Amino acid sequence: MLIPKDLIIQAKEKLGDRAAYIIAQDLQLQKFDEKNLKALCYWHDEETPSLVWNHKDNYYKCFGCGRVYSIIDHYMNFYNLTYLGAVEKLFDESGIKYSFGTKNIKTKREYKYPKEETNTDRSKVEQYLALRCISKETLDYCDIRQDSHGNIVFNYYDTNDVLTMVKYRPARKLNKGEIKCWCQKGADTTPLLFNINRIDPTQPLLICEGELDCLSAIEAGFKNAVSVPFGAGNESWVEENWDFLEQFNKIIVWTDADEAGRKMKKNIIPRLGQWRCYEVEAPTEIEKDGKIVYVKDINEVLYYYGKDKVIECINNAKEMPITDVVDLYDIQEFDLETAEGVFSGFEEIDKWIYKFFFGCINIITGINGSGKSVLINQMCICEPLNQGYDVFVFSGEMTKPQLKKWIELQLAGRRHIQVENRHIRKIKPEIRKQIRDWYRGRIYVYDNDKDFTATSILNKMEELARKKGVKIFVLDNLMMIDLECNNENIWQKQKEFVIKLVNFAHKFNVLVHLVAHPKKVETIRRLTKLDVGGSGDITNLAHYVMSIHRVTPKEKEGVKNKKGEYVVQPVEYDCIIDLFKNRITGTQDKELGVYFDSPSYRLWSTKEELDKVFKWDKNKYNDNLPDPREEDLPEFMRS
Repeated sequence: MLIPKDLIIQAKEKLGDRAAYIIAQDLQLQKFDEKNLKALCYWHDEETPSLVWNHKDNYYKCFGCGRVYSIIDHYMNFYNLTYLGAVEKLFDESGIKYSFGTKNIKTKREYKYPKEETNTDRSKVEQYLALRCISKETLDYCDIRQDSHGNIVFNYYDTNDVLTMVKYRPARKLNKGEIKCWCQKGADTTPLLFNINRIDPTQPLLICEGELDCLSAIEAGFKNAVSVPFGAGNESWVEENWDFLEQFNKIIVWTDADEAGRKMKKNIIPRLGQWRCYEVEAPTEIEKDGKIVYVKDINEVLYYYGKDKVIECINNAKEMPITDVVDLYDIQEFDLETAEGVFSGFEEIDKWIYKFFFGCINIITGINGSGKSVLINQMCICEPLNQGYDVFVFSGEMTKPQLKKWIELQLAGRRHIQVENRHIRKIKPEIRKQIRDWYRGRIYVYDNDKDFTATSILNKMEELARKKGVKIFVLDNLMMIDLECNNENIWQKQKEFVIKLVNFAHKFNVLVHLVAHPKKVETIRRLTKLDVGGSGDITNLAHYVMSIHRVTPKEKEGVKNKKGEYVVQPVEYDCIIDLFKNRITGTQDKELGVYFDSPSYRLWSTKEELDKVFKWDKNKYNDNLPDPREEDLPEFMRS
């Protein structure tokens, strides 16, 4: 249940300064000045009042320790209510009517909800977490429990206060290689944020990595904190909690000081919205007993430095850097091996480019019937899927059923395709189901035939990059996209559109493949970079430029002189892939001859590429599967 922020703000305003008196009376604030609404801070020792009521935003703020405390915080903390319960009490106090009809109601019919851990003993958990500076009060606040085996129980509630997921971890120091945490067996696991049911969306939100980090922030006094459910490498929580996250004007991100944490921060901030995100700069090392100790996370900051340091780090979180400028010193060295990207699936091409790196745009061209669609489906859709990346496809010419058919044939491969009457290719129903189950929810096809405008397509791309975490974007083709202009300024609009694609790739660290038709050529021939249709700025702006050429019958025959000697050698391949430009590694003006396998719609240059088994295939490690048929291979590859 997401309660409108405006209604909550209205309720706080309606309650007004009465909230200050309620809090002062319940907490018995010392030296309370009823006229100026200030007092000694409840959370740290002081002699001069520094806890002051903010009339505009309706909360107390301590100018000594930085603590912020609203009436909703008070209801949750003092009366031990969840956020939903606190809002309900606020609405009652301020006279605002609102239906809380779904509170405590399980709304997912097919969902297997977890069972509540009812063990009343929590001594092992309390003892262990006390060593990590987390008090019983914080454990009570977050409903931390202990199972019958002495493990910590983390209860994940949804915004209706319904227990939706339960996680466990040992209540002791972990041994090397030991499983750190696990979810309740027999129950479903939706990627909710931990502590989401105690969050006030009118206040800044802190997102951290683990439950203990969240508890540490709460222990220090910042209670509007959540943690991600399945570690830094799993970003499924962004989509699952999208509507909840969209409520916040300010989001503070505090990840672990390791490679996984840095990668998580880099990936999620553009998705959450750079304009509202702040990042914490925390200490990363401390000298202890004459040795340097590395500080990794919020809990370690709490342990080594104390509560005030945690609050100081959160309060001093920095806005994301100004865009368009950067200090060269701060730029991370580009490393081909560690930089994110996608391999092409062609061994020779990957030798030239290493991989298609994220943050880049690739232009692909070729005349009609050259094999563009086959190459795009294989290299730009199937390969990224196999490497774990989701894909968006705008296909202006190919129908969606045709696209689906070709992709499934390529994913199936020769091992799973039966050819009938040369043109009919069949995949067994059980195999097709495996393939579809594997790519389900991972290929997003543009589906608005009435609006091919660049604005709509780019908006949809940004939505998918932010909400779904899509990393690969295929636009086939430029000529089918409405640039919202007339013929007089078409070249300028093409340039502007490609610039927007480049900026989009940089902003979200994604890869864009743009198909551009060639200029009209008099005869069927291999293209050059200069043959790419449209503005010359298209290829200048791109990081990669590629072309595919279908070998003609004459090229396959070659040319002989009167003596019967070849003056132009015959070409044995079906297609030739040209790499015209490669800005990243510099290797360019290369060509790769490939064969076309008609049953599987695959292009290949090695037996391994023809026979590639994609990860949907549960039997991919079965050595008893048959090899491709000898007659399908060129002579030089036959045994």
